Amino acid sequence: MTTIMACYSIVTEKVINDDNLADATLKLMSTTPLYEKVMYVYDLMESIQAFPPIREVKKNSKVSDDYRIKGNICLQNKKHYEAWQYYNLSLLHAPLESKSYILALANRSAVFCALKKYKSCLQDIEVIFSINCPKEVKEILINRKLLCQKMLPLENQYKEEDYSHIFRLLCQRNTRYPCASEKVHVECSKEMGRHLVASEDIKAGEVLITEKPYCKIVLRNQRLFCCSYCLATADNISPCDYCCFDLYCSRECKTAAWDAFHSVECPITASLVDLQFNNIELLALRTVIKARTDHKDWGSLIKTIEDTEALTDTKLRGHVEVEPGKWVYDAKHYASVHALCTNIEKRDVLDMMDKCVTAAVFLYMLTNMTTFFKSEDMQNIDKVRQTVAELLCLHCMTSPTNAHTIDTYIQTRDGYFEEELRIGSAFFPVLSLCNHSCSQNVTRYNRLSSGEITLLAVRPIKKGEQLFDTYGFHHAVDSRTSRQATLLNQYMFTCNCAACVNDWPHFTRLKPSKNIPKPLLKYKKLLLSKETMRKLEKGDKKTASAFYKMICDLAELLEQYAPSLEFDDCQECTKHCLSIFNGFMPEGYNKEIQWDAVPSM
Repeated sequence: MTTIMACYSIVTEKVINDDNLADATLKLMSTTPLYEKVMYVYDLMESIQAFPPIREVKKNSKVSDDYRIKGNICLQNKKHYEAWQYYNLSLLHAPLESKSYILALANRSAVFCALKKYKSCLQDIEVIFSINCPKEVKEILINRKLLCQKMLPLENQYKEEDYSHIFRLLCQRNTRYPCASEKVHVECSKEMGRHLVASEDIKAGEVLITEKPYCKIVLRNQRLFCCSYCLATADNISPCDYCCFDLYCSRECKTAAWDAFHSVECPITASLVDLQFNNIELLALRTVIKARTDHKDWGSLIKTIEDTEALTDTKLRGHVEVEPGKWVYDAKHYASVHALCTNIEKRDVLDMMDKCVTAAVFLYMLTNMTTFFKSEDMQNIDKVRQTVAELLCLHCMTSPTNAHTIDTYIQTRDGYFEEELRIGSAFFPVLSLCNHSCSQNVTRYNRLSSGEITLLAVRPIKKGEQLFDTYGFHHAVDSRTSRQATLLNQYMFTCNCAACVNDWPHFTRLKPSKNIPKPLLKYKKLLLSKETMRKLEKGDKKTASAFYKMICDLAELLEQYAPSLEFDDCQECTKHCLSIFNGFMPEGYNKEIQWDAVPSM
């Protein structure tokens, strides 16, 4: 099977074996426009026939039935979440409203019944009854419906507590950065680039940013559980009418996805999945497609790009003028994503080759398998293709260092929620301005089944201090050597935070502070008792609600004693509370099954 990595290897070997490395270096590392770099690689791949074969997967009852049989085996063995995924695969591959389609829904309703999801079971049954349901299936479903109606009052009717006030921006919003608090502003320096700074003192627990993404994408491991548009983990998701890869929680999401990106992605999704593009690469492609659908025509998109690039070296980088004299930097507008950092000056020739091969393959697919290049003015088709080539390469560079994960936690059978579950990736232009520290003072959370991310302070931040998030590496978990090596490789910088400069210890080597006053130490032990910490580790909502504000206040008092065991306990409890408020998934959503992009017939 050809993968995108195999394409990259073929091109690289060709360049090296033919002694063309010097020529490639000149082409890829010069100051020529990005589209010229992509087209150089595109022409090279075309000349050696290195473009991957086009894959097409159509709805097919046999494939649907094969997946349903696998689901039946899982159901018989009480592997309910695995069965659920196989039935969704069966639903995806079944011709609409065919017998295979009905059977996939019917069997999925059996999973819901077994999991005591009676409302979801009834919803699937009602969909089947609205179709021409076979008699033998209908009799089984009538009995299942009666059972569900009887058991429905016993279903877990727990009403989710409303924690929206914790994740709500309470103070005035920044006029230039509408998703951010007025307590935050943006500065720029040669050493730190654009970064977020406190405009006034900020307390632990304060909400600083609530940002919706410009563009998001579901990860493969959650593709059979989540809506491909909003990323909600809905039970009764339904398939795209045409492809065999995308599921939606509602007709509204299906329509919105089609208008924003799926009308272009639909005919090439089989090839995208088969080639094993990672989520960062797929996010780059989707961003380019959405940039076009956000504009009325190619001309207006090109105008946006030109206007944005004209502001690159100014304080208005990435801003748009929404009304005379009023400029905003907002994820609603493509300009904010277009202006994100590429780190192109730090990339070597092989890395640029990698990005250009990816962009070239995307360009090849868009050209040969979609109507993406349909232009109102065909005389400008060359300009349009150059623009797309440029954007594909641009976002292949911006996505690895600017995209954020959308995640939650899995709650295990014994109640603990230690295992992280990644659901998707997305572009958050304002959050991308937050630099890294291995001992952060802010943290990100997204409410379950919501693409919006909230940035909160987990330590007090003084006026003029920079806001520091973590890019996934923390001194209490990772060694300085491993942190710095990974950060340099992926994000292309050497971390000089306090935890790195002073080599703050791993949590296993953290010691109690000798300087904490006895009354404060006594209060900390009383507030964060072993019982309280155990309840928070098990996701106890009442404990989180009762103690969160007091834990934030304690963080203020312990700040001056970091790093210490007491400070680390406090910060971990803060994060546990936020994770509980954020919501978590039951064990089962992390049980990924094996499936092929192109099923064998």
